Amino acid sequence: MPASIPDSPSPTGVIATLARAYQRWRSIAVWLELARNLAVRDIETRYKHSFLGLYWAVINPLITAIIFTFVFQVIFHASSKPIPYVVYVVCNLTFWNFFANAVSSATTCITGSAALLAKLYFPRIVLPTASVVARLIDVAFSAIVLAIFILIYHVRVHWTAIWIVPALGVETLFTLGVAYLVSSLNVLLRDMAQLIGLVLMIWMYLSPVMYTLAGQPNVIQIVLLMNPMGALLQTNQDLLFTGHLTHPIALWAAGMWSLFVLVGGVAVFKRIEPLFAEVM
Repeated sequence: MPASIPDSPSPTGVIATLARAYQRWRSIAVWLELARNLAVRDIETRYKHSFLGLYWAVINPLITAIIFTFVFQVIFHASSKPIPYVVYVVCNLTFWNFFANAVSSATTCITGSAALLAKLYFPRIVLPTASVVARLIDVAFSAIVLAIFILIYHVRVHWTAIWIVPALGVETLFTLGVAYLVSSLNVLLRDMAQLIGLVLMIWMYLSPVMYTLAGQPNVIQIVLLMNPMGALLQTNQDLLFTGHLTHPIALWAAGMWSLFVLVGGVAVFKRIEPLFAEVM
């Protein structure tokens, strides 16, 4: 018997499929716009009634870099040659502070928006997303500080610096995953805010923020590069100052970790999300 020819989709079915796809993409666009608006609100709330306003985004990393330079270079004689130590620290703080500040603000974004959640419905995952997006403003201001120090110390910047944008994208994915995880867990465990502060402090010392990997034993380097933030910080240093990756495998591992943490963070958030209204 001849093989039967499958029925071609009817025009009505095609139109219905296209309509569903349009509605789905329209919903995503609305959620992205909502995330942008919440991020703007977050920035305004943080800086609007402050005397120095957005200048704090410059002052905080600058003061921290000066303190680290005094303590670790002047007192403990840390070295980052051939890169001036203050430039090295400002570079690392630019990307570390984005991660740390985003995770810290995302931790309480759900519990701190109980009144908003009670008034209208929207995907709750938008809130931690907005917290992370808002911290990208801090990265922009810190990058200005970094550029000023690079000019002052006449540090050579390689053309590979253009790849810092994709590297920042990988860090953003990792940060979003952690933000989804801690913001949802904080609804059930209110100790999460205090715990995250402690974890971030330990995490910073386990990342090459104030010290270089070059002077460490190979075993220590491997352990530190297993930390995704350690690998990403080292990648940014390489892209800016050396023009080649000293640990490319660590960057691939950090990318895989970022995807894993993002998917896991979304899964945990969606699992706990139905409990938000009951708990709060």
